[in-house]
Formats: sequence, C-alpha cells, structure tokens
Amino acid sequence: MVKRTKSVKEVFFFLVKLAYGLLALPFLLFVAVIYTFMSFDSGLGSQQNNAIIFTSIVWAAVLIPVGVFFLSAFNKRRLLRVITNDIKSSDFFMPEQGYEMYHEGDGKYLGIDIKRGTILYVHRIRKGEVDVIGLDMNDWTNREVEGKMFRLYTKLPELPRIEIATPWGQRWFDTLGSMEFKQYQPAMPFSEYVDIHREQLERENNLVIPRLA
Repeated sequence: MVKRTKSVKEVFFFLVKLAYGLLALPFLLFVAVIYTFMSFDSGLGSQQNNAIIFTSIVWAAVLIPVGVFFLSAFNKRRLLRVITNDIKSSDFFMPEQGYEMYHEGDGKYLGIDIKRGTILYVHRIRKGEVDVIGLDMNDWTNREVEGKMFRLYTKLPELPRIEIATPWGQRWFDTLGSMEFKQYQPAMPFSEYVDIHREQLERENNLVIPRLA
C-alpha cells in the first residue's frame, strides 16, 4: 500500500530546501554579486586569485541547487504531460481550455471534461509513485473552494479528498454544480478506462500507480 503522507525523512529534506530557498539563497546571491565585483579589482594584488576562487565556489552554491530545482520541475511537468496525453481521448476525456490545471511544484494535475462528465486527477506522490484517478459524476460527494484552493471529495476510502491550487476554482465549483443535473452515458466507467492505461503507463515510465477501490 502506497503511503501518501510524507515520511520524517521527506519532511526533513523539505524543510532543508525551504530554509535554503528563503535564507541561504538570498544571502549567497548577495555575497556572490559583491565578490564578483571585488574579483575584478586589480588592487587586491596576490589576493585576487583567492577572490576569484571564492566567488566561483559561491556562484556554484547558488546555481547548482537552482539548476536542480528547475530540472526537477521540468521532469515533473514532463511526467504529468506523458500521463495526461496518454489518457486523453475524444470519447472519454478531452477537457477544454480553462478546465485543466498543471501544478508542477506539487506534481499535480486536475482536469474536468464538461462535455463527457469525467474528471482526471494525477499526483506524483514521490519519485516512482503516482496517483492516476479517473472519476465520473457519481464518484464524488462534495466540492469546495477556499481562496485559490479547489477541493473535491471522493468516494474512495484511500483518497477521500483531492485538491489543487487554481485561479479557476470558483468556475469549476459552479460548473460541477450544473453538471450534476446532466445525464452522461459513457461507453464504460471512466475509472475502468483509466485502469486499461495503468499497466502500460507503469511499464513505460517505471512507475507504481496504486489501485484504488
């Protein structure tokens, strides 16, 4: 069974990254800029080489973590795109513009197909573990908006609530309210359609996608 809550180790590394981004990075960037100008000062004499070496080390401490961050965000976005593109179909799920949201920072995607009455939720829990959830209109119980946070309450005991930050939260809330009064007749339940793609996604992307009841 996949553990969706963060482990102590994951929380620790998250706090370290947060502290680096909020405290260490601005300080190192300030030091790097100052020493960059100093390293071009010929008045330093024999100390100029030391200043250049120190400046290079500080810039490395700035650029390497930033590069790792952007690479991680790129990989998360690529994974979300691969999964959603595989699931999208003109018969089952093809959301219009303004009804899907990619949130690479959290490794999340949520899309609502207002014509077919289907909802797709993807969440990169951690490296190698991803939730891919297909919902029909009768698979959720409630919805709410709090600021920019949109929440959908499901009938899945393992995942009773899904949420994502989006500027379209109120629109989604209102649209789902209207969709409750429509009758959708898909060829098969959307969750079954997603299940058909699950094994291929796991095999081709080296993933574990939990089976939810």
